[in-house]
Amino acid sequence: MFDLIIDFLFPRFCIGCGKYGTDLCKKCYRELSIAEQICPECGIESSMGWTHPKCQKKIGMDGLIAIYDYQDKTIRGLIDGIKFDFNKGLIKAMLKYFRFETGIEFDFLVPIPLHYYRENWRGFNQAEEIARVIEKGMKVPTKRILIRERKTKQQSLMGSRKEREENIRGAFEIREEDKKLLLEKRVLLIDDVFTSGADMRECTRVLKKAGVEMVWGLALAH
Repeated sequence: MFDLIIDFLFPRFCIGCGKYGTDLCKKCYRELSIAEQICPECGIESSMGWTHPKCQKKIGMDGLIAIYDYQDKTIRGLIDGIKFDFNKGLIKAMLKYFRFETGIEFDFLVPIPLHYYRENWRGFNQAEEIARVIEKGMKVPTKRILIRERKTKQQSLMGSRKEREENIRGAFEIREEDKKLLLEKRVLLIDDVFTSGADMRECTRVLKKAGVEMVWGLALAH
């Protein structure tokens, strides 16, 4: 009964086509554009998302899994709905039929952290909500290993890759109680959108300096 009342007061419409009664209808879900996989260091196409041999760095990312193409209008609408309409249910809708299988056994899923001001304003961290959905399929625990110690300008307001990297430099730290857990571990970083990748690369730098063996990223879209 409660759900019926909520649906009456706040009716849902498909973000893709406007169909009543659902955030994302089956037809629009099937038509979502899947992303071409890219190297997380240079952004050029890469088979299976592995970092190109020429782009590999000691403290760089080992690969990236991107699910959807952010140029898809419906994808943009869904992600905006998550971030700005605070609709966490859209995450489950986007990942409902996905099966996450990798050839790598990860030890932790680590969401890219928000500064606590922004997380309090939004009420949740979308990266952590994505991780909570994915962990059920992958059977890998989500752990808030990283904290965003410094409040930065929004990355979307930065023009160039260099500006984004300078803006985010030094913003992340590892929780003191987790530092001993990381030696030779394999981590999958989780975020909503991989644009320039500055956030993920900075988190990777911090994790690998703490002894993490391998870091991949997973983003809803790029």
